This record gives sequence, structure tokens and C-alpha cells, in this order.
Amino acid sequence: MYLLPCPECQFSLSVAPSKAGETLVCEGCQAAVQVPKLGELRQLPTSDVDREQEITPKSQQDFSPAARAGFLVSGFVATACLLVASFCGLRWFLLPVPNSTERHIATTREDMKSFTAAELIRAYEEMEKIPIDLVLPYVYKEKEVYRDRWGKNAVYSASAGVMAVAIAAFLATSGRKRTG
Repeated sequence: MYLLPCPECQFSLSVAPSKAGETLVCEGCQAAVQVPKLGELRQLPTSDVDREQEITPKSQQDFSPAARAGFLVSGFVATACLLVASFCGLRWFLLPVPNSTERHIATTREDMKSFTAAELIRAYEEMEKIPIDLVLPYVYKEKEVYRDRWGKNAVYSASAGVMAVAIAAFLATSGRKRTG
């Protein structure tokens, strides 16, 4: 960046070499200032801001080491949590549950409609022999519970990932060193 004085108010404009030959508006007096060609522009003094940026990059100027470390850690945690959430979500999506309680009852009702009276009496007598309390759940119920666990894990890890992203964003905005 080169310092070009305004011919009207002597305000120093910072001009990039890419602006050579163009017309700029002065920030001080709003006058039109013609930027000289590149050869003449290079003879002007350079700005100190440009030299400081060459010495220390802007990313290293603005953030304290603690904020940078916190940002990196929370970014890593966010990445890990979101990867786990995507794995659990895919697992939940891909696990089929072949039946549900509602479908099981509907299927049983449809089957019972096709039975004769004698078959219904026999089925009822068989039901009386077996206690109503089931010791083990139906297989479809076990699969449904297993699938629901994957879904809950996906939600929990996605929530933790979103929280880590929020913490990283907070550290990125508030971790800057106060200068001036």
C-alpha cells in the first residue's frame, strides 16, 4: 500500500498497486483524486500498516494464545461430535424395524377374521394356558428399542457438536486482544 496525498486537503490515501491509473474519492474531503501510473506510484512512501502485516500476519495479531487454543479444542470437539452424530444418524436410518405394536395388533385382527369358530375357540384356549405377562418382549420391540438408542445418541452428539461450534464461534469473536 502506498500513501497518496490528496491535492485538495492533503489527506493520505492508502492505495494498492492494482489501483494505478484509476480515480479514487478522498475520504477526507470527498474530492476526486487521480492515482498515478504504477511507476510514479512506487516512488511514493509506503504505509506502516503494510509493513506490520508483513512482519506479523493479522491472524497472529488479533488472537490471544488461550483463545486460539480454546478455539482449536472446541473445533476438534465439534468435529468429533458431528462425526459421531452422523454415524449414529445413519445407523438409526438404516436399521429396519419390521413391525410395530400397531401393525402387530392389526395383523392379528386380520388373521382372526379368517378363523372359523372352532379355530377361534382353540386359539382362546391356547391363550389361557400362557400367562398374559410376557417375560421377554417381542423381537420387533427389541429392534425398535435398539434403533431408538441410535437415534438418541445421534441427537445427543449433534447437540454437543452444535454447542462446541457455538463455543468456538464465541471464542473466535471474543478472544481478540484489545489494542488501542
